[in-house]
Amino acid sequence: MSEDWDFVKAKIDYMSHGFHIYPARMIPQVAEKLISKFYDPKLEGKLILDPFCGSGTVLVEALLKNIDAVGIDLNPLAVLLAKAKTTPIEPNRLYTTFIKLWNDIKKDVLKEDWIKIEKLLVKINKSKNNKEKTRIFEEVENICKNLGAEIPDILNTNLLYWFKPTTIKDLIIIKKHLSKIQDDEERCFFNVCFSATIRAVSGTRKDEFKLYRIPEKEWEKFAPMTFDIFKNKTLDNISKMAEFYNAVKNNKARAYIFKADTRNLFSEKSPAELAKILKENSVNLIVTSPPYGDSHTTVAYGQFSRYSLVWLGYEKKDIWKIDKESLGGIEKDDKIESETLNSILKKIENKSRVREVKSFFIDLGICLEKLSKALTPNGHACFVLGNRTVCGYRIPTDKILVELSKPLGLIHVETYYRNIPYKRIPWKGSPTNISGQKVETISKESIVILKKV
Repeated sequence: MSEDWDFVKAKIDYMSHGFHIYPARMIPQVAEKLISKFYDPKLEGKLILDPFCGSGTVLVEALLKNIDAVGIDLNPLAVLLAKAKTTPIEPNRLYTTFIKLWNDIKKDVLKEDWIKIEKLLVKINKSKNNKEKTRIFEEVENICKNLGAEIPDILNTNLLYWFKPTTIKDLIIIKKHLSKIQDDEERCFFNVCFSATIRAVSGTRKDEFKLYRIPEKEWEKFAPMTFDIFKNKTLDNISKMAEFYNAVKNNKARAYIFKADTRNLFSEKSPAELAKILKENSVNLIVTSPPYGDSHTTVAYGQFSRYSLVWLGYEKKDIWKIDKESLGGIEKDDKIESETLNSILKKIENKSRVREVKSFFIDLGICLEKLSKALTPNGHACFVLGNRTVCGYRIPTDKILVELSKPLGLIHVETYYRNIPYKRIPWKGSPTNISGQKVETISKESIVILKKV
């Protein structure tokens, strides 16, 4: 009898897992099952590593089992979410901070200058003259400064396309008071609640991770209650934190999370603090779900994160390059040791797509080499993968991964298969980027188990 990996009716947003949505995330039940099945306390290495940690699902499950974990991701939003989800904070402490925050916001809203800001934002939205827009925006910046607040650069980030002027004003007020929270851990938690609010009050379609605005008729009527949404999300997350805090408060394990690139492990480009913790043979178990290799098309992590990061104060140049920095984001043409991949690439006529796919697997191979070094002998590496379609050809990432891993001393133990019941990527998409041309996207996952010999 085959094992069930689908978890069709499982609740996936319990404890801190429910703080914030994230694209194509591993469900906690899969992470928990892999840790239970393959973590071996008798081995020399003790850490659990997720080298593409996303919002931290694997790390949360490791902490629930009192196991130290390391998470790595290139996306600053992923790092923020993972830190908030793995940092237990006494819920009464959060509630006390929230009551003060909420009272301060309610008092601040009454100031007349906020209405002035909203009217000026409406003017910017209506103006067709760039010089006039710049002049009005400078006026808005000055009023915000006098109020002790900051406004993102709305002219160069297209903010007024995605947010109504009223919403922008409300978000400025919330952000102003969040910036006053002194405690780093608490501020991280509330920034995650803020990010979830940003997504809820933006005009982006909520059933997608790519940036598409809701239809025009819907947008005209769109009037989200920003303060209420923030309040409800925060109180809900405090409740979820209470569950998580009570589950781990007596545990000694902790999660170490880094904004870093797995391709750079064990090199001078890797953060010094990460190098202190993650050494060769120090990892007992790797559990991860690498990018699918289509961050420009189907699973756009950068697009999903963009406006949260704009509001959180990150630089535009750093935000806009997230997908470019992902695996395969920069073209490479090295030789690749995979018979399966090479035979498929010969069939694809679109040479640009061939280079893109090849670059992804070259980068994945570099990561596998680093992960093999980190893994302790007899330790396992579990990869949750989707086999995407390129130009009508299914790319068997699971099989290619096994072929790339073998020369690195990682032998194939087993592959499990699961249907994806929870999906925010449409079942049929246009990864070909040709309007009207639909192909089936990823509806099944493979769970590839490797072992270091």
